[in-house]
Amino acid sequence: MHIIHVATVHATFHAPPDRIYRVLKGVAEGHGGELEWAEVVERSADALLCDFWTELKLPFGRRIRFRTQETVELDPPSALHYRHRSGPSRGLAETLTIRAVTPDTTRVIYRAVIPSPWRWFGRLFALFGKPVAHIFMYAHFGELRRSVERASRPASKSATSVSGGT
Repeated sequence: MHIIHVATVHATFHAPPDRIYRVLKGVAEGHGGELEWAEVVERSADALLCDFWTELKLPFGRRIRFRTQETVELDPPSALHYRHRSGPSRGLAETLTIRAVTPDTTRVIYRAVIPSPWRWFGRLFALFGKPVAHIFMYAHFGELRRSVERASRPASKSATSVSGGT
């Protein structure tokens, strides 16, 4: 089995790590947002089986909405791990890692990989999946930013940064 890297995207937020973790955990537990919402099907301690509904905005005002079933492993206070069990990205494994930069600044790193018995298939998935992952995560990080910084950002703070890796 080949593990193919799909994407790495990171963002910095003006909010403490525990607030970031709580918001991300809340989405997985069904307290979703504008772009993605979930319903918990099963729960066992820090392991969830969820149905996720996700909406992607495409060029020219088009939108696509799809459903995936994912296992979510909560790894407090610094990570959430997702594994797609169904849907268009079946097999995709994602991790959101939360790291303190300062007590009130946090860096969130998204990393996605997909296992494939055929290297060519995994690379093809990565070729098409990488731009989608970047677009999707920029939108997710924007939504996360609005959720966690709204109450804590003084009026003089500037926007935070989002950047893509590979």
